[in-house]
Amino acid sequence: MTTLQGRFRVWVRLCFRFWQGLDGSIVRGAGRPTRRGVALLLVLTYVAVMSATVLSGFMNSQVSYSIASNVRDDLKAYYKAHSAMNLGRLMLEYQYDLMEDEIYGPQLKRSNFQMYQILDLLMAPFKSGIISVDVPLANHTIASFNLRDAGVDAMGEDSGDFYVRVFPEDGKLNLNRFATGVVQSNLYEFCMLFANRAYDDLFSVRSGRRGRLSRMELLAAMIDWVDADSEKTYITDNCVLEESSGDESSLYVDQRKRYWVKNAKLTTLDELYQVAGFGDDMMAAFGESLTVYPVDKINVNLASAKVLFAALCKAVSVEGSSSGMEDRIWACADPRVGHQLFVLAMALEGYQQFVSNPMNLLYLYTVENETSVIPGVVPVGTVVPFRDVSVFYRVTRAMIEDSTLIPRFLLYSPTAYTMLGEGMLGITSSSLGLSNLTFNTSQLYTTITTESPRIFRVVAVGEYGGTRRTLSAVIDFNRTGGRFLYWRGQ
Repeated sequence: MTTLQGRFRVWVRLCFRFWQGLDGSIVRGAGRPTRRGVALLLVLTYVAVMSATVLSGFMNSQVSYSIASNVRDDLKAYYKAHSAMNLGRLMLEYQYDLMEDEIYGPQLKRSNFQMYQILDLLMAPFKSGIISVDVPLANHTIASFNLRDAGVDAMGEDSGDFYVRVFPEDGKLNLNRFATGVVQSNLYEFCMLFANRAYDDLFSVRSGRRGRLSRMELLAAMIDWVDADSEKTYITDNCVLEESSGDESSLYVDQRKRYWVKNAKLTTLDELYQVAGFGDDMMAAFGESLTVYPVDKINVNLASAKVLFAALCKAVSVEGSSSGMEDRIWACADPRVGHQLFVLAMALEGYQQFVSNPMNLLYLYTVENETSVIPGVVPVGTVVPFRDVSVFYRVTRAMIEDSTLIPRFLLYSPTAYTMLGEGMLGITSSSLGLSNLTFNTSQLYTTITTESPRIFRVVAVGEYGGTRRTLSAVIDFNRTGGRFLYWRGQ
Protein backbone atom coordinates (compact mmCIF):
# COMPACT_ATOMS: atom_id res chain seq x y z
CA MET A 1 0.00 0.00 0.00
CA THR A 2 2.94 2.39 0.72
CA THR A 3 4.37 1.85 -2.78
CA LEU A 4 0.99 2.63 -4.35
CA GLN A 5 0.72 5.88 -2.39
CA GLY A 6 4.22 6.97 -3.45
CA ARG A 7 3.53 6.37 -7.13
CA PHE A 8 0.25 8.24 -6.91
CA ARG A 9 1.95 11.27 -5.34
CA VAL A 10 4.59 11.36 -8.09
CA TRP A 11 1.86 11.23 -10.71
CA VAL A 12 -0.04 14.11 -9.09
CA ARG A 13 3.11 16.30 -8.95
CA LEU A 14 3.90 15.65 -12.62
CA CYS A 15 0.36 16.53 -13.65
CA PHE A 16 0.40 19.71 -11.57
CA ARG A 17 3.71 20.88 -13.09
CA PHE A 18 2.37 20.13 -16.57
CA TRP A 19 -0.63 22.36 -16.02
CA GLN A 20 1.61 25.08 -14.58
CA GLY A 21 3.65 25.03 -17.79
CA LEU A 22 0.65 25.69 -20.00
CA ASP A 23 0.06 29.29 -21.08
CA GLY A 24 -3.35 30.82 -21.33
CA SER A 25 -5.26 27.70 -22.35
CA ILE A 26 -7.62 28.11 -19.40
CA VAL A 27 -8.73 31.65 -18.75
CA ARG A 28 -11.38 33.34 -16.70
CA GLY A 29 -12.85 36.21 -18.67
CA ALA A 30 -10.13 38.51 -19.97
CA GLY A 31 -7.80 38.12 -16.99
CA ARG A 32 -4.69 36.02 -16.66
CA PRO A 33 -4.82 32.25 -16.82
CA THR A 34 -5.96 30.26 -13.71
CA ARG A 35 -5.54 26.59 -12.91
CA ARG A 36 -7.24 26.43 -9.49
CA GLY A 37 -10.07 24.20 -10.73
CA VAL A 38 -7.68 21.56 -12.04
CA ALA A 39 -5.70 21.45 -8.80
CA LEU A 40 -8.90 21.05 -6.79
CA LEU A 41 -10.02 18.22 -9.06
CA LEU A 42 -6.71 16.43 -8.60
CA VAL A 43 -6.86 16.83 -4.82
CA LEU A 44 -10.41 15.44 -4.68
CA THR A 45 -9.39 12.50 -6.84
CA TYR A 46 -6.42 11.84 -4.56
CA VAL A 47 -8.61 12.01 -1.45
CA ALA A 48 -11.16 9.62 -2.98
CA VAL A 49 -8.56 7.07 -4.02
CA MET A 50 -6.78 7.24 -0.69
CA SER A 51 -10.06 6.88 1.23
CA ALA A 52 -10.90 3.74 -0.72
CA THR A 53 -7.37 2.40 -0.17
CA VAL A 54 -7.48 3.09 3.58
CA LEU A 55 -10.98 1.61 3.89
CA SER A 56 -9.90 -1.52 2.02
CA GLY A 57 -6.88 -1.89 4.27
CA PHE A 58 -9.04 -1.44 7.36
CA MET A 59 -11.51 -4.07 6.21
CA ASN A 60 -8.69 -6.49 5.42
CA SER A 61 -7.21 -5.98 8.87
CA GLN A 62 -10.64 -6.57 10.47
CA VAL A 63 -11.07 -9.81 8.54
CA SER A 64 -7.58 -10.93 9.53
CA TYR A 65 -8.30 -10.07 13.15
CA SER A 66 -11.59 -12.04 13.08
CA ILE A 67 -9.86 -15.04 11.52
CA ALA A 68 -7.11 -14.90 14.13
CA SER A 69 -9.71 -14.62 16.93
CA ASN A 70 -11.65 -17.60 15.59
CA VAL A 71 -8.49 -19.67 15.31
CA ARG A 72 -7.58 -18.69 18.88
CA ASP A 73 -11.05 -19.58 20.19
CA ASP A 74 -11.04 -22.85 18.26
CA LEU A 75 -7.61 -23.76 19.64
CA LYS A 76 -8.63 -22.96 23.22
CA ALA A 77 -11.91 -24.87 22.83
CA TYR A 78 -10.01 -27.87 21.46
CA TYR A 79 -7.59 -27.97 24.37
CA LYS A 80 -10.42 -27.54 26.86
CA ALA A 81 -12.08 -30.59 25.30
CA HIS A 82 -8.72 -32.39 25.35
CA SER A 83 -8.33 -31.54 29.06
CA ALA A 84 -11.83 -32.82 29.76
CA MET A 85 -11.00 -36.06 27.95
CA ASN A 86 -7.80 -36.56 29.95
CA LEU A 87 -9.54 -35.74 33.24
CA GLY A 88 -12.36 -38.15 32.46
CA ARG A 89 -9.87 -40.88 31.58
CA LEU A 90 -7.97 -40.25 34.82
CA MET A 91 -11.11 -40.46 36.94
CA LEU A 92 -12.32 -43.62 35.22
CA GLU A 93 -8.96 -45.29 35.79
CA TYR A 94 -9.12 -44.39 39.49
CA GLN A 95 -12.18 -46.68 39.79
CA TYR A 96 -10.01 -49.74 39.18
CA ASP A 97 -7.25 -48.51 41.48
CA LEU A 98 -9.80 -48.25 44.30
CA MET A 99 -11.11 -51.73 43.56
CA GLU A 100 -7.63 -53.13 44.25
CA ASP A 101 -7.41 -51.33 47.59
CA GLU A 102 -7.61 -53.57 50.66
CA ILE A 103 -10.03 -51.27 52.50
CA TYR A 104 -12.17 -49.69 49.79
CA GLY A 105 -12.10 -52.53 47.26
CA PRO A 106 -14.58 -54.87 49.02
CA GLN A 107 -16.93 -51.95 49.74
CA LEU A 108 -16.90 -50.83 46.12
CA LYS A 109 -17.64 -54.33 44.87
CA ARG A 110 -20.43 -54.79 47.39
CA SER A 111 -22.09 -51.46 46.52
CA ASN A 112 -21.13 -51.56 42.82
CA PHE A 113 -20.10 -47.90 43.06
CA GLN A 114 -19.34 -46.51 39.59
CA MET A 115 -17.04 -43.54 39.13
CA TYR A 116 -18.47 -42.61 35.73
CA GLN A 117 -21.83 -41.79 37.33
CA ILE A 118 -20.40 -38.85 39.33
CA LEU A 119 -17.94 -37.37 36.81
CA ASP A 120 -19.89 -34.08 36.69
CA LEU A 121 -19.44 -33.69 40.45
CA LEU A 122 -15.74 -34.52 40.27
CA MET A 123 -15.17 -32.20 37.31
CA ALA A 124 -16.55 -29.10 39.06
CA PRO A 125 -13.45 -28.31 41.20
CA PHE A 126 -11.26 -28.28 38.08
CA LYS A 127 -13.53 -25.59 36.60
CA SER A 128 -14.01 -23.33 39.62
CA GLY A 129 -11.13 -24.16 41.92
CA ILE A 130 -13.67 -24.74 44.71
CA ILE A 131 -14.62 -28.05 46.29
CA SER A 132 -18.11 -27.92 47.80
CA VAL A 133 -20.60 -30.42 49.17
CA ASP A 134 -24.21 -29.36 48.59
CA VAL A 135 -27.49 -30.71 49.90
CA PRO A 136 -29.45 -32.37 47.04
CA LEU A 137 -32.53 -30.40 45.91
CA ALA A 138 -31.69 -27.58 48.34
CA ASN A 139 -29.69 -24.38 48.04
CA HIS A 140 -27.45 -25.20 50.96
CA THR A 141 -23.73 -26.02 51.12
CA ILE A 142 -22.47 -28.31 53.86
CA ALA A 143 -18.76 -27.72 53.29
CA SER A 144 -16.57 -25.77 50.92
CA PHE A 145 -12.82 -25.45 50.29
CA ASN A 146 -11.18 -22.92 47.97
CA LEU A 147 -8.20 -24.49 46.21
CA ARG A 148 -6.92 -21.08 45.12
CA ASP A 149 -5.93 -20.37 48.70
CA ALA A 150 -3.57 -23.32 48.36
CA GLY A 151 -2.10 -21.92 45.14
CA VAL A 152 -4.11 -24.04 42.73
CA ASP A 153 -5.62 -22.21 39.75
CA ALA A 154 -8.87 -23.32 38.16
CA MET A 155 -9.12 -24.22 34.48
CA GLY A 156 -12.47 -22.56 33.82
CA GLU A 157 -11.91 -18.99 35.03
CA ASP A 158 -12.07 -17.39 31.58
CA SER A 159 -15.08 -17.32 29.28
CA GLY A 160 -14.68 -20.97 28.30
CA ASP A 161 -16.13 -24.15 29.73
CA PHE A 162 -15.70 -27.91 29.38
CA TYR A 163 -17.55 -31.06 30.36
CA VAL A 164 -17.51 -34.78 29.65
CA ARG A 165 -20.19 -37.43 29.18
CA VAL A 166 -19.51 -41.16 29.62
CA PHE A 167 -21.54 -44.05 28.19
CA PRO A 168 -20.62 -47.67 29.02
CA GLU A 169 -20.50 -50.05 26.07
CA ASP A 170 -21.10 -53.07 28.32
CA GLY A 171 -24.65 -54.34 28.18
CA LYS A 172 -24.62 -54.55 24.37
CA LEU A 173 -24.03 -57.34 21.87
CA ASN A 174 -20.65 -57.34 20.15
CA LEU A 175 -21.08 -57.84 16.42
CA ASN A 176 -17.32 -58.12 15.78
CA ARG A 177 -17.18 -61.45 17.61
CA PHE A 178 -18.10 -63.05 14.25
CA ALA A 179 -14.83 -61.84 12.71
CA THR A 180 -13.07 -64.95 14.01
CA GLY A 181 -15.85 -67.36 13.13
CA VAL A 182 -19.46 -68.10 13.99
CA VAL A 183 -20.17 -69.90 17.25
CA GLN A 184 -23.70 -71.22 17.55
CA SER A 185 -24.16 -69.98 21.13
CA ASN A 186 -23.19 -66.43 20.09
CA LEU A 187 -25.50 -66.63 17.11
CA TYR A 188 -28.48 -67.34 19.40
CA GLU A 189 -28.19 -63.97 21.13
CA PHE A 190 -28.47 -62.08 17.85
CA CYS A 191 -31.33 -64.27 16.67
CA MET A 192 -33.19 -63.42 19.86
CA LEU A 193 -32.53 -59.72 19.38
CA PHE A 194 -34.51 -59.87 16.13
CA ALA A 195 -36.99 -62.59 17.16
CA ASN A 196 -39.70 -60.46 18.80
CA ARG A 197 -42.82 -60.22 16.64
CA ALA A 198 -43.03 -56.51 17.40
CA TYR A 199 -40.40 -56.06 14.68
CA ASP A 200 -42.37 -57.86 11.96
CA ASP A 201 -42.98 -54.61 10.10
CA LEU A 202 -39.24 -53.98 9.78
CA PHE A 203 -38.80 -57.22 7.88
CA SER A 204 -41.90 -56.98 5.68
CA VAL A 205 -41.19 -53.69 3.88
CA ARG A 206 -38.69 -53.02 1.15
CA SER A 207 -35.44 -51.48 2.35
CA GLY A 208 -34.43 -49.10 -0.42
CA ARG A 209 -32.97 -50.70 -3.54
CA ARG A 210 -31.50 -53.62 -1.64
CA GLY A 211 -34.84 -55.37 -1.35
CA ARG A 212 -36.56 -57.12 1.49
CA LEU A 213 -34.52 -59.35 3.79
CA SER A 214 -35.87 -61.72 6.40
CA ARG A 215 -34.56 -61.76 9.95
CA MET A 216 -32.08 -64.54 9.29
CA GLU A 217 -31.02 -63.08 5.92
CA LEU A 218 -30.21 -59.75 7.55
CA LEU A 219 -28.25 -61.44 10.33
CA ALA A 220 -26.37 -63.52 7.72
CA ALA A 221 -25.52 -60.34 5.78
CA MET A 222 -24.16 -58.72 8.96
CA ILE A 223 -22.04 -61.79 9.68
CA ASP A 224 -20.72 -61.94 6.11
CA TRP A 225 -19.63 -58.32 6.39
CA VAL A 226 -17.24 -59.03 9.27
CA ASP A 227 -16.20 -62.65 8.81
CA ALA A 228 -12.93 -63.51 7.08
CA ASP A 229 -14.22 -65.77 4.28
CA SER A 230 -15.95 -64.82 1.03
CA GLU A 231 -18.70 -67.47 1.14
CA LYS A 232 -22.31 -66.64 1.83
CA THR A 233 -23.71 -67.53 5.26
CA TYR A 234 -27.04 -69.35 5.60
CA ILE A 235 -29.12 -69.49 8.80
CA THR A 236 -32.36 -71.45 9.18
CA ASP A 237 -35.53 -69.95 10.65
CA ASN A 238 -34.67 -71.83 13.85
CA CYS A 239 -31.36 -69.95 14.07
CA VAL A 240 -29.22 -72.92 13.12
CA LEU A 241 -26.09 -72.25 11.08
CA GLU A 242 -25.92 -74.16 7.79
CA GLU A 243 -22.97 -74.84 5.51
CA SER A 244 -21.73 -71.73 3.72
CA SER A 245 -21.74 -71.59 -0.08
CA GLY A 246 -21.95 -69.06 -2.88
CA ASP A 247 -20.66 -65.50 -3.25
CA GLU A 248 -21.47 -63.29 -0.22
CA SER A 249 -21.17 -60.17 -2.43
CA SER A 250 -24.13 -61.23 -4.58
CA LEU A 251 -26.47 -59.05 -2.49
CA TYR A 252 -24.68 -55.95 -3.77
CA VAL A 253 -24.58 -56.76 -7.51
CA ASP A 254 -27.72 -54.79 -8.40
CA GLN A 255 -26.48 -51.59 -6.75
CA ARG A 256 -25.68 -48.54 -8.88
CA LYS A 257 -22.21 -48.50 -7.40
CA ARG A 258 -21.14 -52.03 -6.63
CA TYR A 259 -18.80 -52.52 -3.69
CA TRP A 260 -17.30 -55.54 -2.04
CA VAL A 261 -17.96 -56.98 1.40
CA LYS A 262 -15.43 -55.72 3.94
CA ASN A 263 -14.54 -59.12 5.49
CA ALA A 264 -13.00 -57.40 8.51
CA LYS A 265 -14.09 -56.00 11.85
CA LEU A 266 -16.35 -52.98 11.92
CA THR A 267 -14.54 -49.82 13.00
CA THR A 268 -17.73 -47.97 13.97
CA LEU A 269 -21.35 -48.98 14.23
CA ASP A 270 -22.25 -46.61 11.37
CA GLU A 271 -20.56 -49.00 8.95
CA LEU A 272 -23.67 -51.17 9.27
CA TYR A 273 -25.37 -48.78 6.84
CA GLN A 274 -23.31 -50.41 4.10
CA VAL A 275 -24.74 -53.85 4.90
CA ALA A 276 -27.56 -55.00 2.64
CA GLY A 277 -30.98 -54.52 4.26
CA PHE A 278 -29.72 -52.28 7.06
CA GLY A 279 -31.05 -48.72 7.15
CA ASP A 280 -32.26 -45.97 9.46
CA ASP A 281 -35.23 -48.03 10.65
CA MET A 282 -32.94 -50.90 11.67
CA MET A 283 -30.50 -48.56 13.39
CA ALA A 284 -33.34 -46.92 15.32
CA ALA A 285 -34.64 -50.32 16.46
CA PHE A 286 -31.37 -52.13 17.25
CA GLY A 287 -28.52 -49.59 17.22
CA GLU A 288 -28.53 -49.04 20.98
CA SER A 289 -28.27 -52.80 21.52
CA LEU A 290 -25.19 -53.34 19.34
CA THR A 291 -21.51 -52.54 19.72
CA VAL A 292 -18.33 -53.16 17.75
CA TYR A 293 -16.05 -53.19 20.79
CA PRO A 294 -14.79 -56.24 22.74
CA VAL A 295 -17.74 -56.84 25.07
CA ASP A 296 -17.99 -60.54 25.98
CA LYS A 297 -20.95 -60.83 28.36
CA ILE A 298 -24.18 -58.89 28.78
CA ASN A 299 -24.03 -56.57 31.78
CA VAL A 300 -27.56 -56.80 33.19
CA ASN A 301 -27.07 -53.60 35.20
CA LEU A 302 -26.71 -51.68 31.93
CA ALA A 303 -28.58 -53.71 29.29
CA SER A 304 -31.77 -52.47 27.66
CA ALA A 305 -34.95 -54.56 27.59
CA LYS A 306 -34.10 -55.77 24.06
CA VAL A 307 -30.74 -57.16 25.17
CA LEU A 308 -32.23 -58.61 28.37
CA PHE A 309 -34.81 -60.33 26.16
CA ALA A 310 -31.97 -61.91 24.13
CA ALA A 311 -30.30 -63.16 27.32
CA LEU A 312 -33.55 -64.63 28.68
CA CYS A 313 -34.42 -66.27 25.36
CA LYS A 314 -31.04 -67.93 25.22
CA ALA A 315 -31.69 -69.72 28.54
CA VAL A 316 -35.47 -70.24 28.54
CA SER A 317 -37.33 -73.51 28.13
CA VAL A 318 -41.02 -74.33 28.21
CA GLU A 319 -42.61 -77.04 30.30
CA GLY A 320 -43.33 -80.13 28.25
CA SER A 321 -40.62 -79.49 25.63
CA SER A 322 -37.12 -80.92 25.50
CA SER A 323 -34.27 -78.89 26.91
CA GLY A 324 -32.38 -78.72 23.63
CA MET A 325 -31.07 -75.33 22.53
CA GLU A 326 -32.98 -75.50 19.27
CA ASP A 327 -36.27 -76.03 21.12
CA ARG A 328 -35.62 -72.94 23.23
CA ILE A 329 -35.02 -70.89 20.12
CA TRP A 330 -38.30 -72.09 18.72
CA ALA A 331 -40.07 -71.37 22.02
CA CYS A 332 -38.87 -67.77 22.03
CA ALA A 333 -39.80 -67.28 18.38
CA ASP A 334 -43.34 -68.40 19.24
CA PRO A 335 -45.40 -65.16 19.45
CA ARG A 336 -47.01 -66.17 22.75
CA VAL A 337 -43.79 -67.09 24.53
CA GLY A 338 -41.89 -64.26 22.89
CA HIS A 339 -44.45 -61.71 24.10
CA GLN A 340 -44.31 -63.10 27.64
CA LEU A 341 -40.53 -62.89 27.78
CA PHE A 342 -40.41 -59.43 26.25
CA VAL A 343 -42.80 -58.06 28.87
CA LEU A 344 -40.69 -59.75 31.55
CA ALA A 345 -37.54 -58.17 30.05
CA MET A 346 -39.19 -54.72 30.11
CA ALA A 347 -40.16 -55.23 33.77
CA LEU A 348 -36.54 -56.14 34.56
CA GLU A 349 -35.44 -52.98 32.75
CA GLY A 350 -37.92 -50.99 34.83
CA TYR A 351 -36.56 -52.55 38.03
CA GLN A 352 -33.04 -51.67 36.86
CA GLN A 353 -34.06 -48.04 36.22
CA PHE A 354 -35.90 -47.78 39.53
CA VAL A 355 -32.94 -48.91 41.62
CA SER A 356 -30.46 -46.82 39.61
CA ASN A 357 -32.28 -43.62 40.62
CA PRO A 358 -31.07 -42.53 44.10
CA MET A 359 -34.24 -40.49 44.72
CA ASN A 360 -36.41 -43.59 44.31
CA LEU A 361 -34.35 -45.45 46.90
CA LEU A 362 -34.29 -42.45 49.25
CA TYR A 363 -38.09 -42.30 49.20
CA LEU A 364 -38.41 -46.08 49.57
CA TYR A 365 -36.00 -46.40 52.49
CA THR A 366 -37.05 -43.26 54.40
CA VAL A 367 -40.64 -42.25 53.63
CA GLU A 368 -42.01 -45.77 53.09
CA ASN A 369 -39.67 -47.29 55.74
CA GLU A 370 -38.84 -50.28 53.52
CA THR A 371 -35.54 -52.12 53.91
CA SER A 372 -35.46 -53.80 50.50
CA VAL A 373 -36.78 -53.12 47.01
CA ILE A 374 -38.21 -56.66 46.88
CA PRO A 375 -38.20 -58.07 50.43
CA GLY A 376 -36.82 -61.57 50.73
CA VAL A 377 -35.37 -61.44 47.22
CA VAL A 378 -33.13 -58.37 46.98
CA PRO A 379 -30.45 -57.73 49.65
CA VAL A 380 -31.41 -55.23 52.34
CA GLY A 381 -30.44 -51.63 51.60
CA THR A 382 -29.21 -52.36 48.08
CA VAL A 383 -28.27 -49.40 45.87
CA VAL A 384 -27.44 -51.42 42.77
CA PRO A 385 -29.97 -53.29 40.61
CA PHE A 386 -28.17 -56.64 40.57
CA ARG A 387 -25.19 -57.24 42.87
CA ASP A 388 -24.46 -60.56 41.17
CA VAL A 389 -25.99 -62.87 38.59
CA SER A 390 -27.83 -64.88 41.23
CA VAL A 391 -29.75 -61.74 42.29
CA PHE A 392 -30.78 -61.22 38.67
CA TYR A 393 -32.19 -64.72 38.55
CA ARG A 394 -34.00 -64.32 41.89
CA VAL A 395 -35.62 -61.08 40.72
CA THR A 396 -36.66 -62.76 37.48
CA ARG A 397 -38.29 -65.66 39.35
CA ALA A 398 -39.97 -63.25 41.77
CA MET A 399 -41.58 -61.37 38.89
CA ILE A 400 -42.89 -64.61 37.43
CA GLU A 401 -44.40 -65.70 40.75
CA ASP A 402 -45.64 -62.35 42.16
CA SER A 403 -48.36 -60.80 39.97
CA THR A 404 -47.83 -57.32 41.48
CA LEU A 405 -44.19 -56.88 40.53
CA ILE A 406 -44.40 -56.72 36.74
CA PRO A 407 -47.00 -53.91 36.56
CA ARG A 408 -45.14 -52.05 39.31
CA PHE A 409 -41.80 -51.93 37.50
CA LEU A 410 -43.15 -51.67 33.96
CA LEU A 411 -43.96 -48.05 34.82
CA TYR A 412 -40.22 -47.31 35.00
CA SER A 413 -39.28 -49.00 31.71
CA PRO A 414 -38.49 -46.63 28.80
CA THR A 415 -39.03 -49.48 26.33
CA ALA A 416 -42.48 -50.24 27.75
CA TYR A 417 -43.59 -46.65 27.22
CA THR A 418 -42.38 -46.81 23.62
CA MET A 419 -43.70 -50.23 22.61
CA LEU A 420 -46.73 -50.81 24.86
CA GLY A 421 -48.02 -47.35 25.70
CA GLU A 422 -51.17 -47.47 27.80
CA GLY A 423 -51.43 -51.21 27.14
CA MET A 424 -48.92 -51.89 29.90
CA LEU A 425 -51.39 -50.78 32.58
CA GLY A 426 -53.43 -53.99 32.29
CA ILE A 427 -50.53 -56.45 32.29
CA THR A 428 -49.98 -58.83 35.22
CA SER A 429 -47.90 -61.95 35.67
CA SER A 430 -51.03 -64.08 35.90
CA SER A 431 -52.46 -62.70 32.65
CA LEU A 432 -49.18 -63.45 30.86
CA GLY A 433 -49.06 -67.06 32.07
CA LEU A 434 -45.35 -67.07 32.87
CA SER A 435 -45.52 -70.01 35.26
CA ASN A 436 -44.72 -72.52 32.51
CA LEU A 437 -41.33 -70.91 31.80
CA THR A 438 -38.11 -72.18 33.35
CA PHE A 439 -34.51 -71.12 32.87
CA ASN A 440 -31.27 -72.98 32.53
CA THR A 441 -29.28 -71.12 35.20
CA SER A 442 -25.87 -72.39 34.07
CA GLN A 443 -26.61 -71.18 30.54
CA LEU A 444 -27.90 -67.86 31.87
CA TYR A 445 -24.89 -67.27 34.12
CA THR A 446 -22.43 -67.83 31.26
CA THR A 447 -24.25 -65.15 29.24
CA ILE A 448 -24.63 -62.32 31.78
CA THR A 449 -22.42 -60.44 34.22
CA THR A 450 -22.69 -57.73 36.89
CA GLU A 451 -19.01 -56.72 36.95
CA SER A 452 -18.05 -53.05 36.67
CA PRO A 453 -17.96 -51.94 33.03
CA ARG A 454 -14.53 -51.48 31.47
CA ILE A 455 -15.26 -50.13 27.99
CA PHE A 456 -16.62 -46.59 27.77
CA ARG A 457 -17.58 -44.15 25.07
CA VAL A 458 -16.35 -40.75 26.27
CA VAL A 459 -17.60 -37.49 24.73
CA ALA A 460 -15.64 -34.40 25.82
CA VAL A 461 -16.81 -30.89 24.91
CA GLY A 462 -14.79 -27.68 25.13
CA GLU A 463 -16.26 -24.19 24.66
CA TYR A 464 -14.58 -20.82 24.33
CA GLY A 465 -15.80 -17.51 22.92
CA GLY A 466 -18.75 -19.04 21.10
CA THR A 467 -16.68 -21.86 19.57
CA ARG A 468 -17.29 -25.49 20.49
CA ARG A 469 -15.09 -28.52 19.89
CA THR A 470 -16.14 -32.10 20.58
CA LEU A 471 -13.86 -35.10 21.02
CA SER A 472 -15.28 -38.62 20.98
CA ALA A 473 -13.32 -41.66 22.09
CA VAL A 474 -13.83 -45.26 23.16
CA ILE A 475 -11.48 -46.36 25.94
CA ASP A 476 -10.84 -49.94 27.02
CA PHE A 477 -9.83 -50.20 30.69
CA ASN A 478 -9.06 -53.89 30.50
CA ARG A 479 -5.52 -52.58 30.20
CA THR A 480 -3.91 -50.41 32.87
CA GLY A 481 -4.35 -46.73 32.07
CA GLY A 482 -6.94 -47.42 29.42
CA ARG A 483 -6.37 -48.06 25.73
CA PHE A 484 -8.00 -45.90 23.05
CA LEU A 485 -10.01 -47.99 20.61
CA TYR A 486 -11.50 -45.02 18.77
CA TRP A 487 -10.82 -41.29 18.56
CA ARG A 488 -12.52 -38.56 16.59
CA GLY A 489 -12.56 -34.78 16.85
CA GLN A 490 -15.06 -32.35 15.41
